[in-house]
Amino acid sequence: MRWFFLFGTLGMGGIGLVLLVFWAFGGFQDLGLDAAGTVAVIFGVLVTSLLGVGLMALVFYSDRSNLDEDVYHASHAEADHESGSRPARGL
Repeated sequence: MRWFFLFGTLGMGGIGLVLLVFWAFGGFQDLGLDAAGTVAVIFGVLVTSLLGVGLMALVFYSDRSNLDEDVYHASHAEADHESGSRPARGL
């Protein structure tokens, strides 16, 4: 679980650093936005990025924990039990 927070922190730190460098070199002035518009753009990019980083971290966590496979096998076992059929055997 520690890597989850490390991944999120590094991802958001990198995105924040890119926005800060972009702002430092006057990148937002060419957009023709006032201060409120610039803050809204920065806030929107950070929130959207946070959502993306968080969802990707959850995908990685789900893959490493094998919980999806456990649910898959449990649902198929339950479906086979309810239908009364047996799984096909290999040759």
